[in-house]
Amino acid sequence: MSTVKRLIVTNKNSFITFGGVILEKTENKEIVGMFENIHLLRKLFIKRSTSSSPLHFGQVAIMRMLEQHENCTQAELAEQLNVTPASVATSTKRLQKSGFITKEVDKKNLRCKRLSLTDKGRETISQHCEIFEEYDKLIFSSFSEEEKSQLFGYLERIVAEMKKVGGIDFQTDNPMELTMVLRRNMGTLIEDSDEEKNNL
Repeated sequence: MSTVKRLIVTNKNSFITFGGVILEKTENKEIVGMFENIHLLRKLFIKRSTSSSPLHFGQVAIMRMLEQHENCTQAELAEQLNVTPASVATSTKRLQKSGFITKEVDKKNLRCKRLSLTDKGRETISQHCEIFEEYDKLIFSSFSEEEKSQLFGYLERIVAEMKKVGGIDFQTDNPMELTMVLRRNMGTLIEDSDEEKNNL
């Protein structure tokens, strides 16, 4: 027989329910919870919309990177996506077998292979991008340009404060550039943080 724990709440406005668990509200918990919701709902949409796709989620990231950086190497892909070279090698082998990418030996370095999208690969990744772009349009369709500008400003301030608190000294006005830098250096940033703790 399961035991049901009862919690006596004297002020209902000071508590929130999360996953069936009653939590005490803090000043910023609900705001942070909304960020988590946005992340999870977008992730859910991506998984659902690509469930019938011939591409796996990780392969989409590789192909989008190749779309922006033609003729890059597997080592460069691994560094940009912050994954292991072995993982990239496995994924690119499958993508090549499916006809989405090609591998050509670098004439200046015969041990190095350059990767490119095929026409089939470009068409497939273009269809994926259209799905995500349409999704974003629907999400923000009820927002005016002024509201979107205000929202961007608030988010920009939050990112700036998070960088400051986290000791991230990288300046850019391009959110996507920051995303790539964080992904590429995530392992190093974690190691640096652990080193600082050990030196305390």
